[in-house]
Amino acid sequence: MKNFNKVIAAAVGTLMLAACHNEDVTPGGASIQDMARFSATIAGPVTRAYDTSWDADDEIGISGTSGEVQYTNVCYYFTSGSKGNFSPKDESKKIYFQDNNEVTFTAYYPWNDLKGSTTITADTWGQAEQKQFDFLWAQKKGSKAAPDVAFRFAHKMAKVVLTVKCGADVSYDEVKAAVLTLDGFKHGGSFNVTTGTAEATGNESTMWEFANNAETEVYNAPFKYDDAKQTVSYTLILFPQTFEAALPFTAELTGKQSFTADLNFTEANAEIDKADAKNEWVAGRQYNMGIVLNKTGIEVEGCTIAPWEEVPGGDFSAE
Repeated sequence: MKNFNKVIAAAVGTLMLAACHNEDVTPGGASIQDMARFSATIAGPVTRAYDTSWDADDEIGISGTSGEVQYTNVCYYFTSGSKGNFSPKDESKKIYFQDNNEVTFTAYYPWNDLKGSTTITADTWGQAEQKQFDFLWAQKKGSKAAPDVAFRFAHKMAKVVLTVKCGADVSYDEVKAAVLTLDGFKHGGSFNVTTGTAEATGNESTMWEFANNAETEVYNAPFKYDDAKQTVSYTLILFPQTFEAALPFTAELTGKQSFTADLNFTEANAEIDKADAKNEWVAGRQYNMGIVLNKTGIEVEGCTIAPWEEVPGGDFSAE
């Protein structure tokens, strides 16, 4: 009986060791201690254009090659209720360091099923769906010796904030109800997740109504009322691009009374680019422009650039 008990004890011990071994080693041979740990910040006055924090199930794509293992467009998602933690959507695709060499990781937002491609196409006319094309990108190195990979995401689109104000003989209600149109820019484009480049393509916009568009509501941009100042601010996310001429802006007030003004961004860019400034939207810049509606016409108050500051963007953990 004593010998039998010894055999049983030995067998149990062997099974326990095997279980521990299976828990500590990944299918590729890397141990759990070799996992990459990702964290991130995002450049911007808020984390994204449409809100101030990550939403539940927000997804990013991470790529990198370690040893003979190539991680491509691995999807990590935000876990609701966590302290900024992201988890791999597919547990079998967790990211590990396979050897002691340094690895360069790239990451982008929002994650897309690229199906072997490296680009995402978008149409910015649909401003109600900014979440689909508020592209962010980051690159950072990591290794077994330094497994904490701190991404700093950068905005790759341009943001234009138009604050519409009451002028002579124009009421606040008329400002809120005004149908606004912007022309002369390319609304289509693509985003390369490998290089982080956003590029405008296609034809220029004509008669694009981005405020109070009753026929195509998806074109309506996010807006904010300021009742104290009696203003309405519209936030547009657009592809970076250069213009040959000023952009026509039109406001149609109640009663079908319309006025047009030209918007030029050269002076705003001169704050940073000095003599090299152009009439363009530069990636990562926010353009703030005040527009006063009068019964006799539109007054453009000028345009300034607001830097997109760094704010916490959450932690990404690979386990």
